[in-house]
Amino acid sequence: MPELVKQFHAAYIRETGLPLSLAFDRQRFWYELVRREFGDPPAALTVDDLVTVLRYLKAGIGRGERNAGCLRFRNLIEQPDYFEEELMMARKAANTRQRAGMQRTQISTATDEGSINRLSEAQPQKEPVQASAEVDNFMQYYRARRAAGKHQST
Repeated sequence: MPELVKQFHAAYIRETGLPLSLAFDRQRFWYELVRREFGDPPAALTVDDLVTVLRYLKAGIGRGERNAGCLRFRNLIEQPDYFEEELMMARKAANTRQRAGMQRTQISTATDEGSINRLSEAQPQKEPVQASAEVDNFMQYYRARRAAGKHQST
């Protein structure tokens, strides 16, 4: 397990650019995260899952939708439930992009065959847009709930 924790920590440092030490407390948080199972059906977390989440969050930061604080160790790794939510949203976004890419491939194949009618039938791609809207709606709801929680506790 210690080697696995080191792999996860190295990936975190590589993706975030935050050169954090691997102190005992951080090792413990990594251990807790790595031994937990996520998703449906439940599966062990992989380094690829971590990289997927970090890249998803960095893309959101780049678009101005997220704050850089979402990459902080204490905000992401120390809170397994929060990490699970981010992982599920990152997977959903990746699946949406993958479906959109598959539709584009089908369109280009139809064009190569010279069938303009099939091309016009394949063009409506509303499903990926709806999935993005669902993610955006969830994020707005989540931010509103967090803001409401902060105001109630003060």
